[in-house]
Amino acid sequence: MDHKLATNSTSEVDPVTFSILSSAFVNLVDEMVSALQHSCMSFVIYVGDASGGLLNAQGELIAQGTRDVAVHIGALQPSTQSVLEDFDAESIEAGDVFAFNDPYRGGTHLPDMTFIAPIFWEGELIAFTATKGHWSDVGGPTPGSMNVLAADIYAEGLVVPPFKVVSRGEVRQDSLNLILANIRLPVTAKGDFLAHVEASRTGEKRMHQLIGKYGLGTVLATMESVLDHSERELVAEILSCPEGTWETEDFIDYDPKAPEDGPVRVHLKMTIQHDPPRIFYDMRGSGLPVESGMNGTHGSTSGALVAGTKYIFPKPPMNAGWQRIIKPIFPEASVVNAVRPYAVCGEVSGAYEKTTACLQRVWAEVKPQQSFAGNFNLEYVVAGGVDDRPGRNNAYFVYYHWHTGGWGGKYGSDGRSCGAAIFGLGILNQSSEVIERMWPVTFGRLAAVQDSMGAGKWRGGAGLESVLRVENSGGVRLSYIADRGPDGPGGPRGLFGGLDGIPIRVIKNLDMADEKKLPIYFADETLGKDDTFYHVSSGGGGYGDPLDREPQQVLDDVLDKFVSVEAARQDYGVVVVVGDPDLLEFAVDEEATERLRFEIHSSQTNSLER
Repeated sequence: MDHKLATNSTSEVDPVTFSILSSAFVNLVDEMVSALQHSCMSFVIYVGDASGGLLNAQGELIAQGTRDVAVHIGALQPSTQSVLEDFDAESIEAGDVFAFNDPYRGGTHLPDMTFIAPIFWEGELIAFTATKGHWSDVGGPTPGSMNVLAADIYAEGLVVPPFKVVSRGEVRQDSLNLILANIRLPVTAKGDFLAHVEASRTGEKRMHQLIGKYGLGTVLATMESVLDHSERELVAEILSCPEGTWETEDFIDYDPKAPEDGPVRVHLKMTIQHDPPRIFYDMRGSGLPVESGMNGTHGSTSGALVAGTKYIFPKPPMNAGWQRIIKPIFPEASVVNAVRPYAVCGEVSGAYEKTTACLQRVWAEVKPQQSFAGNFNLEYVVAGGVDDRPGRNNAYFVYYHWHTGGWGGKYGSDGRSCGAAIFGLGILNQSSEVIERMWPVTFGRLAAVQDSMGAGKWRGGAGLESVLRVENSGGVRLSYIADRGPDGPGGPRGLFGGLDGIPIRVIKNLDMADEKKLPIYFADETLGKDDTFYHVSSGGGGYGDPLDREPQQVLDDVLDKFVSVEAARQDYGVVVVVGDPDLLEFAVDEEATERLRFEIHSSQTNSLER
């Protein structure tokens, strides 16, 4: 089929039309993702582990959605450009859809399946849509395809290079069969597959409506103007910053396959220059790739750098215009830039999370009132087995749950308690009631953890603890990926004198005769019927000196059971007098508090002088 490739229009767009169309592009993406979430079969996609994008004919990201997952967005552009690399212009046709999940060419980890579709107008290729969602399973040796002990990518699941799965509007049954044959939950996977395809058609329909109303030239010109606008907005932010270089480091606790080697370094040096305006993120000095799934790839780490910058500068719309300003520098092969065949399934808990943590700290030196202390580390809880409850027909299931935790304190406010991880701000907290209905597990405990957060003038948010009980007679095969555990460098870091949050803890059969402490990385641990899995997420780091926190705020935290009476005294220097706790008779002893804070401050000063 003969067709043309759309080129950038030089037409000028008036401000009103620009505002309408730029918002319409975002709405188009939101509608695609909503269509995906409301027609998918994987619960994890339904509750928000999904994203979308609108890209131009060159595969440059034009718009993302309002609730998209940060780690996904950095991957949509290189994923689409991989399609353009593998398929020439003549082999991409109207109605086509391509599947993709290759981590080394723009993907993240294998369960994040991306579906990319071209949009044509009168024979001209004008744009692409992309949707990405975390599938419940994509094969491999462990249920849920999150095998942190995998020695390489081939032990993680099915790798899908750019792969035409729909041709001229018709599903290629051979392509679909190949994918489903490698997956534990083919019915669920087929539902997700069709949901992605229909979502792409929703995006195409909306784009055609926009062109029909405003004209092709105006739409293409606005797409180019959107990139220029975002570039100008980010440039203005950069020019408000001083020129200079700042650097920091963080650590993955250890390589799960070689814990004796100790922490794995992630290093970041940031340079800001004004002429021309650029942010250089130099990650040379980071450790070598690990022999397990905690590595990040070029695509995912680049996404972390862009998303981390967005946390500091939330106003400018994030798209390919940012990439004209942000310049990453990677070592040839490292834990943040792994190449085939290094495993990557746990990259969001590992290299990605550490990269964003480093960004928070270097930007805190430049924009202290726009940054925040360390956040809790993402945890993956993935289990599989046979559901033998009445009426479930002994169906195989895969249970996937992410834990929530505490965000770091920031200038002027405390951190968010029991919230979603920083990698996915649009993700919802998963409903425990829905989980108990869908899978043979129940929650014996689900509560905020007292004293889990770092103390500070603005404290971190609280972490979460849960006890998960297995209800099916055959038990489950459980895998777990996290970081910042008790055997590593510590929990989320505080800023400007704020204290760190607590490390993650994981225990099998808590308070039972066969209680067993588990590492924070494991695969295929067997839990039988009535066995339990206990895990505690970190609270966020504190921001600012805890001795500067208002005593009344500390008392409120004690009343809310976020902070104990002992921690109020030890961490904040606040003396709380307890009457009848059942009647909430708590009060601040102001004179004792003043004396204690003076003593603590004097002790700290003397220690520094020595």
